[in-house]
Amino acid sequence: MRLAIITFAVLALVGVTGSPSPSATPSDAVIDNDYVHVFVQPIDSRNVALSHKFDALCVSVFAAAPKVQHNKNIPGQPLPYVQADYFDRQEQQIMAIPMESDPIKSIWIEFKSEPPQSPFDRDAVKLDPQHNLVLFENSHVRVVRVHFGLGEKGPVVDKRPRVIILLTDMHADVARREGDPPSPRDGKAGVIQWSLGGSQATMNRNETVLDNIVVEIKAK
Repeated sequence: MRLAIITFAVLALVGVTGSPSPSATPSDAVIDNDYVHVFVQPIDSRNVALSHKFDALCVSVFAAAPKVQHNKNIPGQPLPYVQADYFDRQEQQIMAIPMESDPIKSIWIEFKSEPPQSPFDRDAVKLDPQHNLVLFENSHVRVVRVHFGLGEKGPVVDKRPRVIILLTDMHADVARREGDPPSPRDGKAGVIQWSLGGSQATMNRNETVLDNIVVEIKAK
């Protein structure tokens, strides 16, 4: 087992040794808007570029679970294992994440400010648990695994502002309201997207399974 050690310190860039990290800088951002700063940690780096100004979340994707990942909502699916770790900037201390093996990918999200919120009465986790599984939740964020098999469809649900991480290629159709003509949503595995939210119904086309990680930002 190894430990990934992260610290929120006065230095803007810190790594496991406490020295500045040359391999992950703000210019490496996948998304950088008014609300989030998202970057992917280089696979060969143990250093992480984090600002001391914001809370952050690390989403680590592993080829397999350290232990068997039982998922009653997705029976028989050999899925990669996903671990989410939240770092509160006010704690200002070193935190160690136990990892059985090195992740395939680690996505870091710093939360710069709260985005505008839309109505959230139709929660997909409650209305469509077959396709939405909560992996992590606190008062600030919720991390949901969204999984649709071939040809599967969900009801119209409300979406929070969110970061979307595509674990597989995506070939889906999305309608804003029941009865609306759908529009295609396609993307390659590994793509990271930002959305301000709204309502939608998702139908996965008969091309590939849909497997996403969604990091929802809650209202205060």
